[in-house]
Amino acid sequence: MAKITGSPPGGDTIKLKIYRTLLIVLLFLIIGGGLSIPFVYESQTLWYKIGIDKTMLQGGQMVGLVAAILLFVQILLATRGKLLKDLFGLAAIMRWHRINGVIISILVISHAILILMPEGLTNLPIGKKYWPEMVGILMLCIVLFMSVSSSFREKLRLDYKKWRTHHKRFGYFVVMLLVVHVLFVSESFEHTVPRMALLTIFASVVAAVVLTKKIKWLST
Repeated sequence: MAKITGSPPGGDTIKLKIYRTLLIVLLFLIIGGGLSIPFVYESQTLWYKIGIDKTMLQGGQMVGLVAAILLFVQILLATRGKLLKDLFGLAAIMRWHRINGVIISILVISHAILILMPEGLTNLPIGKKYWPEMVGILMLCIVLFMSVSSSFREKLRLDYKKWRTHHKRFGYFVVMLLVVHVLFVSESFEHTVPRMALLTIFASVVAAVVLTKKIKWLST
């Protein structure tokens, strides 16, 4: 395979465009697969809903799955791996990381609203029986905290290095909460295909983070 460089001349630029396109197509294929899960592997909560309530629940599940995929993407963007930097450039990665963070925040709020509204806001899933939902609530709070602290870091006068260190740790923690929440909150992920797809994506992201850190450590 030809070596990918940051500013390739001539024919290498075409290769970079191909690599970028393939990566973006892969992302949209994963998102498309995630959006199909509420329909192909319908959860039991949808069996007893009709009309607008069922539509809202399905919409909430779809929005939540897109948010989950973008959270995985967010971790990859945060690692600033060599491959992504060679393909898109550091400035673009940092810009997409900020934009993606805002999108994720909007999606997780929308997910919570769409899931809770059909059940009624007076019937909130609180208690030991609803521990997967409680994990989701904790994850929502952390995501919003991360988004706010990122947007107002300078106004809050937060030290950049300390903030970035804690921001990364919260990010890794959120992804672990995400996997637990998704696996146990919906019967859809009791099926082999969606469960294995989620775990494969999670394992791939973990491997990419570890590999990137190892490469950076060896280069120092």
